[in-house]
Amino acid sequence: MENKAIGLDKGWDYMQKGITKLKRILEGLPEPPFTSEEYMMLYTTIYNMCTQKPPHDHSQQLYDKYREAFEEYITSTVLPSLREKHDEFMLRELVKRWANHKVMVRWLSRFFHYLDRYFIARRSLPTLNEVGLTCFRDLVCY
Repeated sequence: MENKAIGLDKGWDYMQKGITKLKRILEGLPEPPFTSEEYMMLYTTIYNMCTQKPPHDHSQQLYDKYREAFEEYITSTVLPSLREKHDEFMLRELVKRWANHKVMVRWLSRFFHYLDRYFIARRSLPTLNEVGLTCFRDLVCY
């Protein structure tokens, strides 16, 4: 029995739900923690989307969307929260946002782990960890 290929839009929609849940957790909104089943389904979705035969291998698009997920979160949530504060309140917010960002990088790197181990390693691209941390530096600190 052959599995049907997961299209980029369908797979990314599923990943987006997991990313949204993670953002809600980081923002302190009511959201239950990830269950092991949810975690495995997110990881498996990425794995499946990266191991499909061409033209259904979406590794490069997922790598790009990983970066875009951070850019969107930083520009829509982190930067506005920093801009509305001043002096030591802004610094406290920056420290909180940096801590949250590192948690987000850790979780998303786990969801996208297969991409890191195979696609990125073969192409000598920046690791997912580097991409996530660089997004914060480039968008918040410059």
